[in-house]
Amino acid sequence: EGGGVRVGSSGQGGGGDPPGGSGQVLIEYDVDGSQEWVEAANLRPEPPPIASELPWLSRLAKGELAELWYEGGWWEVILQARAGSKFQVLAARYNKIHSATAAELRPWWQRDEAGAWCYTLQRKTRTAEQWRAALLASQSRSRMNDRVCGINGCTIVNVGGKQHPGLCRPPDISGAKRPREP
Repeated sequence: EGGGVRVGSSGQGGGGDPPGGSGQVLIEYDVDGSQEWVEAANLRPEPPPIASELPWLSRLAKGELAELWYEGGWWEVILQARAGSKFQVLAARYNKIHSATAAELRPWWQRDEAGAWCYTLQRKTRTAEQWRAALLASQSRSRMNDRVCGINGCTIVNVGGKQHPGLCRPPDISGAKRPREP
């Protein structure tokens, strides 16, 4: 589904010998069945699918790179804006703006020095496993911050670790009565 092409080498698919000699492969496009010889060095393996539980699009910031599925292939684009469930992206090489849905976008995958697939969000580059671990840690911190106050028997939940202002007072050790609050 993702690639949009079939790759073969000379002797496969009846394409004959490559016009530029060895080092070329014959690709066939799924969209229209056309074929062309390309340098193998210009192709890259298909990156891994993005895990559905990773909310990468919600973390994608304006100006960051993504890939758009367009005319049978993935194209590098830059996020320009969001409008509800639509994303406005710019294919900078062609100076063309597209409106895309979440299903038409994926992270801008690149390989690190060790050959692992990674992508960048909010200026941080990580592998999918590292993003998953960061998301789980973030969710865990969020759950830990949502605690019952407990001061003077207060049962109000402090959401996100923020205290609720003015509802709990330290115990009055002087014995004097406090005035009632209005």
